[in-house]
Amino acid sequence: MSKYRSWHRGVVGIIFAVFAAYPAGAESLVPLQGHVAQQIQSATLVERAPADEMVTLSLVVRLDQTLLDQTFESLYGRSAPAQKHFLSSAEFAQKFDLADKRKMLKDFAQANGLSLDTAPDQPESLIVKVSGPSSAVEKTFSVQLNHYRDARGRAFRANTTDPMIPASLATHLGSVLGLSNLAGMFNPRIRHPSTKSSSAMISGGTGPNGGLSPTDIKTIYGLSQTSLTGSGQTVALFELDSFVASDITAYEAQFGLPSITVTPVNVDGSAYAPNTPDGQIEVSLDIEMIAALAPGVSKILVYEGPAAAVATNQNVLDTYDRIATDNAAQVASTSWGLNEQDSGLSVIQSESQIFQRMAVQGQTMYAAAGDCGAYDQEDHSGHCITTNGFRVDDPASQPYVTGVGGTSLSGSVASPTETTWNEFASIEPSGTGGGVSAVWPLPSFQQGVRNVPDVALNSDPDTSPYSICVNGSCNACVPGNCPTLVGGTSAAAPLWAAVTALINQSRATLGTGSFGFANANLYQLATSTSSATLFNDITTGNNAHFNAGTGYDNATGWGSFKGGGLINSAGTLVAQISLETLPNVYAFPNPWDIRRTTQRQVTIANVPDDATIKTFTVSGFWVKTLTASNTHAVWDLTNDSRRARRRRWLARCRPNPMPPGLHRREYLKNWPPRFRKPTTLFL
Repeated sequence: MSKYRSWHRGVVGIIFAVFAAYPAGAESLVPLQGHVAQQIQSATLVERAPADEMVTLSLVVRLDQTLLDQTFESLYGRSAPAQKHFLSSAEFAQKFDLADKRKMLKDFAQANGLSLDTAPDQPESLIVKVSGPSSAVEKTFSVQLNHYRDARGRAFRANTTDPMIPASLATHLGSVLGLSNLAGMFNPRIRHPSTKSSSAMISGGTGPNGGLSPTDIKTIYGLSQTSLTGSGQTVALFELDSFVASDITAYEAQFGLPSITVTPVNVDGSAYAPNTPDGQIEVSLDIEMIAALAPGVSKILVYEGPAAAVATNQNVLDTYDRIATDNAAQVASTSWGLNEQDSGLSVIQSESQIFQRMAVQGQTMYAAAGDCGAYDQEDHSGHCITTNGFRVDDPASQPYVTGVGGTSLSGSVASPTETTWNEFASIEPSGTGGGVSAVWPLPSFQQGVRNVPDVALNSDPDTSPYSICVNGSCNACVPGNCPTLVGGTSAAAPLWAAVTALINQSRATLGTGSFGFANANLYQLATSTSSATLFNDITTGNNAHFNAGTGYDNATGWGSFKGGGLINSAGTLVAQISLETLPNVYAFPNPWDIRRTTQRQVTIANVPDDATIKTFTVSGFWVKTLTASNTHAVWDLTNDSRRARRRRWLARCRPNPMPPGLHRREYLKNWPPRFRKPTTLFL
């Protein structure tokens, strides 16, 4: 219940509430963290923003995180019902008091001389749009706005400090986007065949120029026998460019597919022809990959934010918010992203609310994990940067998003071999994204820290590219210019979305409801005794830092899907994941400190009977699995000496060769893990 609700007694009462709530100088201010763009550190200061420069802001509602977590747990936790009641947008808005929160943000903005932008206003949105002159914005949020120019010559505006807001507003306002308007940071995750590659293409591809057709994809991934088409399902695609409808029609005609209704949804006033060649290819690829595996979907909604060249973080968030607010699609996919460091904390945290909202609304969200291996950074031409350390991609690293990595296929369509996609030995390096998040702690379905990707699929543009139709052609391909053969994790993400549409059709028939948050289901299936019939576990290769191995790894996650098996098991699955922590669990003595004790056993106490206890290194690598009995578990270290453990860990996890510039001692500094009392285990 809002503390202002009792004041809502007409216009006079509302005006009184506004000015009573925010009298000048009468209330302490608190900062909103994570709003200073790190790009200003390397940019040149030009001037202070003129006082009359108009600034458009997105005020992002801060949801009650405790209530949001409780709602999520009621749907996906251990006690979740078989028949889940996912929230509609209207139910979500009511449950989280969006009307009151949005009104508070509007009142605050107007009381400080900012104007409401009514055109994009949606009552169930988490975003309130306001605008005003720079001078008013600076005064409202106690910031200074400057103009900068970066090394590429891009001019942009940015604030130098985090915005300050009244303490009473801190539980209602989560972030203020638009203070910085740096644009052009987002690239599509697509790759074209390289003229420098010596890899041979997979044989048997029936698409033009030997590319993979829809039939080939179904053959490779075990979908040839299914009669499911995605009937009755709606898929949403996040885009920062546009498409030409005739290209989609050409793809359907080329491969004998039925016509699908494809509807653009313009966000932030965008309505434009394709902006760049790769941008147009990206949008066409995403649509056509859905059509390839789910040709019977009711519609594909293409949410088009402003073109990538001019899109800001503000536009990106607006577009995700629109997908969640409309709540018209059961599954969504994005093939656009940016590494966590360049994205900014305020944006990442605001996105997280939207994606968790989608989860409690029963919407599935997939995101491409990136095409620059463990480095996940590109220059303005799309070439991978390998000198700034290891990063992971946002939103693939988001806890409520399923990150999709890339694999490589060789051999034949009839009998393929699948390994980790890695072309870092070539002149044009690329490979599957994957690694450890610098932002997000441990999600309940993982161990250690947030690791990505979650799953993977073929992404190699050289050995196993997909055939698409774009620019009026399905066959345009000459050496060095082959727009109709495409790879990248951009293809893998929508293909996982398409398979989820098939799963949702199956679940609709069985009456088991939408798939919802995919990781709650996929991790449950991947750790089951039947996982080998559901996933192709990729055990070879690396992404220039993380090795693939048995089970989960940071190169390909749980692997690619075995379509028929996964659909059958997912059709009846009730997602119930553990969301509890046990703060009183502790271990004694320290299992790694063998220099100070002759004790060869360690006891882990205060755990539920039959609980599975998994110990991991701080970077997320599995060490040991135990089963509790009589409230404790015993780890016998007789055959687990420190030296033997280190040798086994290095054999499985160390990259080959070790990344340049990384000393062996530094690489091992987080090994072995240390138990402390008390500690927290996830069971």
